[in-house]
Amino acid sequence: MLKNIDHIGVVVDDLFRAKKFLESLGLTLELEREVPERHVKAAFYRCGDGARIELIEPTTEEARERRLGAGNKARMEHIAVEINDDIETAMNAIRGLGVDFVSAHPVAIDGNLNAFTQPNTSEGIQFQLVQRGAAT
Repeated sequence: MLKNIDHIGVVVDDLFRAKKFLESLGLTLELEREVPERHVKAAFYRCGDGARIELIEPTTEEARERRLGAGNKARMEHIAVEINDDIETAMNAIRGLGVDFVSAHPVAIDGNLNAFTQPNTSEGIQFQLVQRGAAT
């Protein structure tokens, strides 16, 4: 069901500084975007052959507090995994393990279908299932 790691999402306090740090490590910026409806700015960096690191900066104080917490400069937020199957099939199989999702149905982001687990039902880790190209 799981194919490979698509990306690891890291919430940061300062996107500019975090980007400069990843660039100093030799990583290449692949995509940068602002998503006003989610109150974030994000940047994706390619890491190796397939995986990426997503830097996420909340753009409102409420989003910053909810996603980063008080006094933190950065924290891992989620692990995104590309799936082999249809996302609804994968969601149903994972629900069978007692895992709940943030929303009942997948959401479209950048041409892909995505589903996010409720961390309290997936051993404290939020997983993002990604079905590439399915939201065209």
